[in-house]
Amino acid sequence: MGLREAIAIASDPASVMERVLAEALVLVPSAGGAVIELCAKRTSLVITAASGNVADSVGSVLSIAHSLSGLAIQSGVTQRCHDATTDPRVDTTLAAELGILSMICVPLRRGDERIGVLNITSSAASAFGPADEASLAGLANFVSSMIGAAVELASCTAELLGPCEVAAAGTFGQGLLGGSSESARARSAFVANVVCPGTAFDSAVRDRIEQALTGAGLTIVLQPIVSLSNGTVVMVEALARFAPQPARGPDRWFAEAASVGLGRPLELRAIERALSILPELPEPLRMAVNAGPDTFCSTELLDLLRTSTPSRVIVELTEHVGIEDLPALHRACKGLRKLGAEVAIDDTGTGFASLSLVLEVAPEFIKLDRELTGNIDLDPVRRSLARALVAFGNETGAEVIAEGIETAAELDVLIDLGISYGQGFYLGHPSSLEDLALLLRTRGQRQAILV
Repeated sequence: MGLREAIAIASDPASVMERVLAEALVLVPSAGGAVIELCAKRTSLVITAASGNVADSVGSVLSIAHSLSGLAIQSGVTQRCHDATTDPRVDTTLAAELGILSMICVPLRRGDERIGVLNITSSAASAFGPADEASLAGLANFVSSMIGAAVELASCTAELLGPCEVAAAGTFGQGLLGGSSESARARSAFVANVVCPGTAFDSAVRDRIEQALTGAGLTIVLQPIVSLSNGTVVMVEALARFAPQPARGPDRWFAEAASVGLGRPLELRAIERALSILPELPEPLRMAVNAGPDTFCSTELLDLLRTSTPSRVIVELTEHVGIEDLPALHRACKGLRKLGAEVAIDDTGTGFASLSLVLEVAPEFIKLDRELTGNIDLDPVRRSLARALVAFGNETGAEVIAEGIETAAELDVLIDLGISYGQGFYLGHPSSLEDLALLLRTRGQRQAILV
């Protein structure tokens, strides 16, 4: 269940009241129907939720001064009626319209605050006994708290979550709790997290991601990818960076975006920003962009590439675990290649999932994970696996790119293994387009990268 759906269920009072009514009918099997009547101003009760044989009564209005429900809410005491046709406390006209002969009216109050009435009804006379009345009366405080909390949460949804979530949750109860003080926000967050755990935290995350989606604080840096045979830069990887506080790495930003259902939009926004730089990237350099499985298989990615120069783009598939829709993956690869783009499998060599994807996708580039590259000069097992992937690439026509190169010793081993391309801090840090161009122009590609 996504955040939007969870908020709609937890903060919509109608949803809470429907669950209360359903449980009330289970608790009192002799009941034929049940309604919740909420206080409207000082003089009336409005049937806001209804089920059973009185389900069509929503919207009916009762006078507090001339109804059994009114007596219950005024006195704070549960009231029981055996026969609505003879009981002077009952609004006989409305009872007749709804086909009600007996009922139990449970006042819903929180302290001195009047919320409304839970009314259990039957079309038969004397349908309820003292045990039914006691059971319902014993639940009055709980029901009052649940409904009151839901109304309160709905009223402060705008303050906590913004207009998008308000639309999802409904606007019932807005305006009941005015003010925007810190104490009100703290109370709202407390209620939100009680009724829907994590709502306030997820809302803060969502706000940060939505800000990034506007482009605020989202920048792209470019890390060189170098030919290990001659030291020249042949392509760059576009990497997202986020300025807004709290400070966190890009992996954390994308993970949080995915947790609130905004993973694909944020990835697409970063790719869009990267592709806007591509025309300024010196030819024949190409650009690699990162895409998780959802983004990789999306039509939106193809649409973005169509507005760019796809023949200069390599799409790196990240996050390999849990990819189940292989036909969709194959269709995505076909669509990308039809546009002229190429495909890379990122972080290869650290698990069976990445190796399986290499077989499924047959990528143009295999990127060795930094966990495999790190200390490869000291570890014969790493060297053996890297050598096997190079052989596999040679057989399938895939080029191998080693990520995370940080020392000259690592670089020397990778060159000896016959790896085509390298990337890492030793070869070049992520930088702006201007810094990359200045580096290439003033010192020459070979010197700039290998010195």
